[in-house]
Amino acid sequence: MIVAIDGPAGSGKSTVAKAIAKRCGLTLLDTGAMYRSCALLAVQAGLDVYDPANVDAIVDIARAADIRFEQREERQGVFANGQDVTAEIRTHEIDVAVSPVSAIPGVREAMVAQQRAIAEDANVVAEGRDIGTVVFPNADVKVFLTADPEARALRRAVQRAGGDAAKDKDATADQAAVEEILADLKRRDAYDSGREVAPLKPAEDAVHIDSSLLSVDEVVASILSLNEGLKAMDSTSVPAEPAPEPEVEASAAPEPEPAPAPKGERKPSAKASRNAKSSDGPMRAFAGNSFEDYYDHAMSEYPLLTRAFYGVVIGVVGGVTKLLWPWNIEGIDKLLDRSHGRMIIMNHAGLLDPLLVIVSCGVRGIAVRPIFKSEFNVNKLTTWFFSRVGGIPVNRGTADMKALRRARAALERGENVLVFPEGTRIKSDDEEITIHGGFALMAQLAKAPVLPTAIVGVRDLRPRGAKIPKFFKRVYAKVGEEITFESLGVKGKKQQVEAMEKLAMEKVYELRDLLRAEHPGKM
Repeated sequence: MIVAIDGPAGSGKSTVAKAIAKRCGLTLLDTGAMYRSCALLAVQAGLDVYDPANVDAIVDIARAADIRFEQREERQGVFANGQDVTAEIRTHEIDVAVSPVSAIPGVREAMVAQQRAIAEDANVVAEGRDIGTVVFPNADVKVFLTADPEARALRRAVQRAGGDAAKDKDATADQAAVEEILADLKRRDAYDSGREVAPLKPAEDAVHIDSSLLSVDEVVASILSLNEGLKAMDSTSVPAEPAPEPEVEASAAPEPEPAPAPKGERKPSAKASRNAKSSDGPMRAFAGNSFEDYYDHAMSEYPLLTRAFYGVVIGVVGGVTKLLWPWNIEGIDKLLDRSHGRMIIMNHAGLLDPLLVIVSCGVRGIAVRPIFKSEFNVNKLTTWFFSRVGGIPVNRGTADMKALRRARAALERGENVLVFPEGTRIKSDDEEITIHGGFALMAQLAKAPVLPTAIVGVRDLRPRGAKIPKFFKRVYAKVGEEITFESLGVKGKKQQVEAMEKLAMEKVYELRDLLRAEHPGKM
């Protein structure tokens, strides 16, 4: 049995291969570690790996290298010529050196020969850059594992900080470190995809799996399902239950008393059992629901009292704002089709902006989940309020995968997600703006359309320097047409995200300028 896992750096190949090896009793063949070991040996020899004059010397090092693996409890050990290089081959220096070394034909020939020799006498799971195309073209299972560059960079940053993003799906890391690694990954992807020898590309018969938002167990389960023989080797699979014995008439006997709870452990009460909630069903009032429960559940699954509170908020906020600042949203009926969720994006001029969309949709029974910065959770009261009205918090300055997953889940459930890509309130047209394009990635992962929306008049309510807002000033908003990824005419996930970011924001500003033309003087 040979399982071949290809894919770019940081896609999770090593972690997934290790999990499969452990569950199915396969030999783990970490080919990436072998090339990294060659790179390390070359660097230790004082060779400039980018200098063509050193190619023959590097090939000699690879041919003479004795690379072995040692199975350990947490992480497989790697030895090169007798020295433990497990940690050294994962440094930034080797991250940079491994691509040119692995691109040398002689190095690849030496490593492929070792890899095939190992697989001759064992069932293996091998991961690397060309496992399914070059090393094992006749592998029983071929997978091309991908992930968004941002997700891959986060995993590496968490790993270098001593964490494990594979075990902690909600792990975060310093944004500066993530951006540095992201730039390096993009450079390596471009280099590896364009090189003449063993370029990074999937085998024609490989199954593509995107691990961006999947746990290790979810990826492993997907791979095991591809081959019945591999699935049968899974030591964690639960055997089928035996057929029930034929029923035999017997005299009634009293049911045995339940075993007493271990000392120091309280037996759950009947009330506690009734109040226990399910993560995949409606929540229950007075069941100790956490803030996380509200962020992770559909709004339709909120307790009845919470939904009643939400209705009151919609009515009160809608009535008060309509009275103080008469407003209107043109085209809001475009959200009446509940067959799918939409990513609503909008320019941000003030605190009134989200209220208009949420209220207009709320009175029509349409769910809207606003993305808000976690700084608004200043105390338990504000956190309680934002969680009850469907908000999803995001940690700015970090690659917040938790917020990304929650937004994706909401969109896939048919809920709408509201995002302000400008990130903060814009007070003047000459203010420098940084567009946060995460909305396009969220929409792409959920296969949801993007709905550009614009608002004018909010900036007039509180001119610069004014402490009290002006009342009875009209506010206008307009909803544009849906933009689907299919309509972009662009291939490639990354290219689609970039094209969506650009086009969607252009449409937002077109709508804003149109509103200003229709209502002169409004900002």
